[in-house]
Amino acid sequence: MFPKLVINLAKLEHNAKVINQQIASLGGTMFAVTKVVGGDPNCARAVLAGGASGLADSRLRNIMRMKQAGIDSQFLLLRSPGLSEIEEVVSLADISLNSDKQVLQALNQEAGRQGRTHQVILMVDLGDGREGVLPEELEMLVNFTLSLDHLKIYGIGTNLACLGMAVPTVENMEALIDLYNRVNNGMIKYLSGCNSSSLHLVAAGSWHQGLRAVNHWRIGESIYFGWDILTKQPLPGCYQDVCRLEVEVIEVKRQAGRVILAAGSEEIGRGSIAPLDPGLTIVGISSDHIAADYQSGVNLEVGSAAAFTLDYQSLLAAANSPYVKVEFVNWLSKY
Repeated sequence: MFPKLVINLAKLEHNAKVINQQIASLGGTMFAVTKVVGGDPNCARAVLAGGASGLADSRLRNIMRMKQAGIDSQFLLLRSPGLSEIEEVVSLADISLNSDKQVLQALNQEAGRQGRTHQVILMVDLGDGREGVLPEELEMLVNFTLSLDHLKIYGIGTNLACLGMAVPTVENMEALIDLYNRVNNGMIKYLSGCNSSSLHLVAAGSWHQGLRAVNHWRIGESIYFGWDILTKQPLPGCYQDVCRLEVEVIEVKRQAGRVILAAGSEEIGRGSIAPLDPGLTIVGISSDHIAADYQSGVNLEVGSAAAFTLDYQSLLAAANSPYVKVEFVNWLSKY
């Protein structure tokens, strides 16, 4: 059945191991992000085998999927909870990202009702424009959270290189550390300031000793793609071909040198794909079809399949599409 998303679990585990070892050498712990594959339990097991200390996802349904599959891990909810989700957040997630007092109060009440202590990472916005209070508001938020009996502050965090143009720099990491030191009462263990975009600082040799205070990393894209997400350059020792999309040919126009394939934006969303065969060139994508021109020597027939690389957005769409079959392989090759 096509289209088919092929995920190499051995390479996924390998990438997780390489990146986790690098983070551990900097004194950090890594939570692997599973949202791009819809919380797939096979992928969750692979990244945990690679050394991840926990799993992070933005969808409660994905966390439920992994728990129901018997995945034994700490779970971090990446998207700040909505008031409509509070009961499920407390029952499913060990930790959640938060910056709103009303939500924190609701989490506290629900945690008390369930007889649990829910852990939170309090988020500060350093310019990305997504979740988080302003730096000058962080101390007030910390004090408010400390007054809530059924919540525990797991860490202080920020998000960069996601919604806006703010990318991790030595300067904003140092600013985050300064904020953390000002509000930490000695009981806040983690400073969660890093996602995959922070790895470029490590690769550039800019992650100096003082930045080790940033000790909690949320890593997704770099594990699945083996690259620095800002430059798209390969990370040393990592595979870039963990995932591929295979699409069936449904028409061959020999005089025009064109093939039509049975997939489109319904399967790849707003992402991009690229043919693995250099003799194939995509000329257009509609909701249901891919049109590609082919050079002589490319052997495609009706019923055969062409393979494509993906970017983050196309992998996110394909892995979560009901129209795409997911298949797993488990072997290593040279990278």
